Amino acid sequence: MTVITTVGTAERHLSAERATLVARVSVSDADRATAVAAATALHNRLAARAGELHAAGDATWHHASTLSTGVHQWVDNDGSLHREHVTTSSVQVKLSNLDRVADTVEQLSAMGASVHASWALTEVTRTRVTREIRAAAVSDARVEADDFASALGTTIARVVTLRAGEAGPGPVGLRSAAMASGESAEVSIPDITVRVEVTAEFETS
Repeated sequence: MTVITTVGTAERHLSAERATLVARVSVSDADRATAVAAATALHNRLAARAGELHAAGDATWHHASTLSTGVHQWVDNDGSLHREHVTTSSVQVKLSNLDRVADTVEQLSAMGASVHASWALTEVTRTRVTREIRAAAVSDARVEADDFASALGTTIARVVTLRAGEAGPGPVGLRSAAMASGESAEVSIPDITVRVEVTAEFETS
């Protein structure tokens, strides 16, 4: 009797279903009150726009962080000390209507924010697909075990252990799509990989 250990994998690629935009605010000024006032005004405009998208059904969720103010100091080559007050915050909005990604990024950027987008599947889709491909991962491990057993001139008698490995979504590719009308820039929607991995031990006969 021989124990054969193999790793089986299965994956599926699906287009992203959600885009989370993070709009970051950073305002610097030698005067603290001026920095706070300017950052607050920008923060409120961003939060209002995120709220509008949520209310219109284009977004499933939005969140506005608290403002934070710190001091940045540096010394020039001539030895002069400089001091600035920096006020920062962020506003997040999760878009379910991906047709709004391009124009929303442009709107938030035009207001003065630095905008970053991340992509995901819904939890319902990720869970459903993960369950669907588990059997394929087990079959993949069994096929490899059968190959090794055949090379040894024997056959698989039974499965001893089966252990799940890492599984989760991740971007693997992009497909270009015009996401908005007018002069809006193109946005590429990434594919998300759902992957299941199992480690199995088989006993030969």
